[in-house]
Amino acid sequence: MKGYTMNNYINSRIQAHNNLKIRNAIKHNLRHTHKSLSQLENNNFNYIFLDGKATKITKENKKELYTKISSEYKKDRLEHTEIYKKYNKRNLRDTCGSWGEGVFTFSEQLKEDLKNKKYSLIDLSNLAIECLKDMEKHLGIKTKYMVLHLDEKTPHFQYFFTNFDNMGASITFKNRETKDLSPLQDIAYKHFGKLGMERGIKKDFTNSNYISAAKYWKTLGIDLKNKTISLEAQYNNKKQDIEKSLKELYTEVNFKKNEIKDLRSSYDRTSQEYKDLTIVFKQLQVEEKTLREKVKELKEIDNLDNYLNSLKSDIKNILGKNTKQVNSILGVSRIEVENITQMYKELVSKISEPLNSKVKEIEEKDKIIKELNDKLDKKENRINELIVEKNKLNDTNNVLNQENTQIKQKLTLDIQNLEKEQKSFLGTLKQQNQKLRDRTKYLKKILKDQNIKITRDQIRLALNKPKPKSKKIEQSLIRKQELNNLSRI
Repeated sequence: MKGYTMNNYINSRIQAHNNLKIRNAIKHNLRHTHKSLSQLENNNFNYIFLDGKATKITKENKKELYTKISSEYKKDRLEHTEIYKKYNKRNLRDTCGSWGEGVFTFSEQLKEDLKNKKYSLIDLSNLAIECLKDMEKHLGIKTKYMVLHLDEKTPHFQYFFTNFDNMGASITFKNRETKDLSPLQDIAYKHFGKLGMERGIKKDFTNSNYISAAKYWKTLGIDLKNKTISLEAQYNNKKQDIEKSLKELYTEVNFKKNEIKDLRSSYDRTSQEYKDLTIVFKQLQVEEKTLREKVKELKEIDNLDNYLNSLKSDIKNILGKNTKQVNSILGVSRIEVENITQMYKELVSKISEPLNSKVKEIEEKDKIIKELNDKLDKKENRINELIVEKNKLNDTNNVLNQENTQIKQKLTLDIQNLEKEQKSFLGTLKQQNQKLRDRTKYLKKILKDQNIKITRDQIRLALNKPKPKSKKIEQSLIRKQELNNLSRI
C-alpha cells in the first residue's frame, strides 16, 4: 500500500464569502483590524502582491491599500450584480459574494527549509504567482491580489479572486465537489513540488483499506507508518482549519465589539439605544473571552511528538503480549504470533483511538465556532439595523442644521438691513434738525434787527402748522414778509 510523506507538504483550498463578510476578510488579510492572538506574539511583516509588484504592508500604507482594494471590490460587485440580474431576472443576494478566497498552506518543514536556505521567500512567492496563473486558467478566475503572511505560526499565502462567471454564477459553488477540488492540489503540487514538497491530502481524507491478516507480518512496518501518517495529516489539517476559524472569528468579534463601542458613543448615556448597545457590547466581550480560551485549549492538546513516543511503547507491549518465543528441537529460537488477527486489531485500534479522540475534541470546538458564528450573525443584523437608524438620524440632523443655517443667514441679513435703515433715518433727521437750527438763527437775527420780540413757541408755530395767530404775531409776520420783499428789490 502506498503511503503519504506528509512531513513536507503543500495544501491548496478555495472558499466563498458572503457579501457582508468580504470586507472583514480583506481587513484580516491586510491586518487593518486589531491583531489576532497569534499576531500579537509575532512582529514579522506581511507582503501584498498587487498590480504586478510586491509591497510590504505597514501601518502607513495599509489604510491606502484597504481603500484601493475595497474600491476594486465595489466595481466587481456592480458588474456581478448587472450580469446576474441580466441572466437570472432577479437581484443578487448578499449571501453571494463577488470575490472568493484561496489559500496555500505548508507544513512546519517550510520554516526549517527557509532557515537552512534551501530556498528563499522570493522563490516561494514566484512559484505561488506561477501557480495562480494555472489556477486562473483552470477555474476561469482573475486574481485580485495575494498576501504572504509571515506573522503567524507558519508562513502561508492568501489570495482573492473573482467568484462569478459570464452568467453571474458562483465559481466556488460550481467547483465544490471533491473531483473538482482535487485538480487544485495537483496544480499546487506541480509548482511547489519543485521545492521538494509532497501533494497535500484532500480535506475529506478517509482511512485506508487494510491489508489482509495473512500478509500482515510482512507489511506491518509500512502499514503502521502509513496509518500514523494519514491520521497525522487528518489531525493536523483539522486542527489548522479550526485554529484558523477560531482566530478569524476572534478578529471578527473584536472588530464588531469596537464597532458597537463607536456606535454607542454617538448616543446619550440615558437613551434606550445606548443601553441596548451596551448589552450587545458586553455580550461580545464575553464571546471574545470565550474564543481566547478556546484558542488556548486548542494549543494545550498534546502534540504529535508526545503521542508518537507513547505509541512506540504501547506497540511494544502489544507485540510482547501477542507473541512468544519458541525453541526448536535444534535449539534455534524464533518469535511466534499466537493470534495475528487479534494483534493486528489491537495495533490499529491503538494507533487510531488517540488521534481520533483528538479529532473529536477539535470537532466539538468546531461545533462551538458554528454556534458562535450564528450568534454573531444575529448581532451583526442588529448592528446593521442600528447603523441604519443612526444614518436616518444623521440625515434628519443634517436637514435641521441646514434649515437653522438658512434661518440664521436670513435673520443676519434682516438685522443688517434694519441697521442700514436706522443709520439712514438718523442721518436724514440730523440734516433736518440742522436746517431747523439754521432757519431759527436766521429768523432771530432778522427779528433782532427789527427790534421784534418773539418767543420760541411762536417760531415753532410759524414753521409748522400754526394755531389761530394773535394779532401781534400776525403783525410781526406781515412785517417779516415786507422785509423779505424789500430784500429782493
